[in-house]
Amino acid sequence: MLFMTSRLVLALGAASVLAADCPSPLSFPITTKQIDPKVPDSFMRGIAVKIGTPEQTILVNAWPDLNNTYIYDQQMLCDPSIIWNDEICFVRRGGIYHEEDSTSFAKYNDFASAGGATNEITTTGTELGVKKLLASSLAGVEKLSVGGSDTSSVTMPIGIPRLRWDGGYTILHALGLGANSTYLNALSQSNRIPSRVWSYFWGRQWGNGAPLDGSIVFGGYDQEKIIGRNYTQPLDYSESTGCWTGMKVTVSDLILNYRNGDDESIMPRNSAIPVCIVPQRQLLLEAPGFVVENFEKATGMVKDGESFGLYWGSQVYNNTANPSYFDGDFTIALSNGLSIRIPNSQLLVPSEDIARNGSFITDPTRMQLPINRLGTQPATLGRFFFTSAYLMVDHEADNFTLWQANPASKSNLITINHAKDSCASEPISTDGGASNSTSGSADDAGGGSGSGRNGSGDDGAPVTPNVAAIAGGVAGGVAALALIGAVAFFLVRRRRANDAQPSKSSGDMTDGPAFYADVYRPAVVGELESQYQPSVGELPASANYKYPAVGVQQYNPNATQTQQIHHYGEYYNKPAEVEAGWAYEMDGSNRPGPPAELSGGTPRVS
Repeated sequence: MLFMTSRLVLALGAASVLAADCPSPLSFPITTKQIDPKVPDSFMRGIAVKIGTPEQTILVNAWPDLNNTYIYDQQMLCDPSIIWNDEICFVRRGGIYHEEDSTSFAKYNDFASAGGATNEITTTGTELGVKKLLASSLAGVEKLSVGGSDTSSVTMPIGIPRLRWDGGYTILHALGLGANSTYLNALSQSNRIPSRVWSYFWGRQWGNGAPLDGSIVFGGYDQEKIIGRNYTQPLDYSESTGCWTGMKVTVSDLILNYRNGDDESIMPRNSAIPVCIVPQRQLLLEAPGFVVENFEKATGMVKDGESFGLYWGSQVYNNTANPSYFDGDFTIALSNGLSIRIPNSQLLVPSEDIARNGSFITDPTRMQLPINRLGTQPATLGRFFFTSAYLMVDHEADNFTLWQANPASKSNLITINHAKDSCASEPISTDGGASNSTSGSADDAGGGSGSGRNGSGDDGAPVTPNVAAIAGGVAGGVAALALIGAVAFFLVRRRRANDAQPSKSSGDMTDGPAFYADVYRPAVVGELESQYQPSVGELPASANYKYPAVGVQQYNPNATQTQQIHHYGEYYNKPAEVEAGWAYEMDGSNRPGPPAELSGGTPRVS
C-alpha cells in the first residue's frame, strides 16, 4: 500500500510539473453585462476584465492592430457628436477605471519605461488618433485579469488615453492583441499560455430564445466552434496591403439566399472587394455604396436613413415603408474559397441604443442592416462577421486562420504550441486555402471535406503532452505509473480549466439577460423617454462607486416631463449630406453639430 502511495505521489508530482511546464489554452466569454449598478438595464456586450487592487470590472474588446492595452478612466473621451452625455459614454465604454483607487497602479513617464510597446501601427485605415496615442497617453503598470481568473492575471503596462483617438463608435476599452501585444507577451512569459495565439467568436446576440455568448481563447482555439475546412493566410501589416490589422482578404461575391432556395448575387460581374478584417468595428461590413443599393433593389426594401445608435452607420428600415422585411440569409464569399453564411437573425437586427439615463433601448418599429457605405476608406469586415465566422491569429507563425463558425455553447479547447520540446504539438498541413503548415493538435482543420476532425466525437479531444514518458522516467518505467500519471494530469488539466472560469467578487458586474425574448424585453424608445429628466447635473454619489461629474443627465424615475422621440438617422437631414470622410476625422471640423435640444449643458469635450 505504501509502495502504491509512493508511486501515486510520484505520478502526481510528474503530472503537476508537466501541467506547469505545458500550459493549456485559456477561454473567456464575450457576453452581456450590466455596466451601471444604479441602472438595471444598462447593458453592453464585451469581454469582462478585472483591473487594479481592489479589483474593478470593465469590458474590453480585442484590437488586433494595437500592441498596448488602453483603458479609459474618468476622462472617457467619447465623441460628443455621437455620444450625447457622459452617462451614455460611461455605459458604452463598458465602465471606467479609477487608477487613483488602485494600490497596484504605478505611473511611469512613458511606455518605454513602463515596459510597454514603443510603436503602434499607423498605416492607412487605422483610427487617426493612434498616431498620437503613444505620446499623449498616461503610461503605467497595473494588474489585469481577463475574465477575472487568477490564471489570466498578469502585471503589465497599460495606457490611459488623454486624447480622443477612436471614432467614438468602436467604444469599449481596447485590449491590444497585435504582433507585439504586451498582454500576450505577459501571459506567454509567465507560462500562462502555450503560445501567443488568440481566437475570436463574437457569439449570437439576436434570434429566438437565449443569446449565445461568444468567446476569446488565448493559446489555442475552440474546436467545438468551427465547421469544415480552415483557410490560413500570412499576416501582412505592410502599407501596400491597405490593411492595418494584417488580415486582408478579398470578397469575391455577396449572395442573397432566399427562403425558397434561390440565390442571387448583388456584386457586379467580374468584380471583387479587398477588405480588412477588423473585429472591433461595430458592423458586419463596410463596403462601396453599390452593396447597399443592390441589396435594396433585390429585396425591394426602402431605407429610412442611417443609424446613429449602437451600430453606427447601419442602414435603417422602418415597418411602415417595409411591411415585410427580407427574410433570407446573406453569404459572403471570399476568394480563398471560404464562404460565410450570415443567418437572417444576425443580418437584419433590431435598432438598439443607449438612452440618456444609461438604459439599453430598442425600437421595434425599425430594423437595421449592419452594412455601411464607404467614402474613400478601406472596406472592412467587423464584429458581426464573427457571429458566423471564427478567427485564429497566430503571432508565432505569422498567420491567421478563418473557419465557418459553429454557434455552440460547448467547448473543446485545442492547444497551439510551437515549442521544440515535449510540449510541442504535431504540425499539420491545412488543406483549405493556402498550403502551409501550422502547429496544433493533429488535424486541427475541423470537419467537412478537409482532412481534419469534425469536432463531434472522441477524436476531437485535445492532444496532450507525453505523460507516459515523464512518469516512466520518474518511476523507472513502470507501466502502471504512467497510467496513474495520465489520470492525474487530466485531473490537473481539468482543474486548471475550471480555475480559468471567472469567480464572483465585489468587483463583478451583473450578468446581462439570459433570454432576450422571454426573461428580458429591452425597453422601447417611447417607454423610456417618459422617464428622462432633461436637466444636467450629477448622479447621486456612492461610497463604493464614482460617476462622471460633468455633463451627466440626471435620472429621475418619477419625472413626468417627456422629450420628443427621435429615431436614429433623422438627426442629420440625409446621411448623403454628411461628408464621406467625416467619421474618421478626429478634429471635428467636418462633423455636424448635435441637435438643438441637446446643445445645452456641459458635455465633456477633451
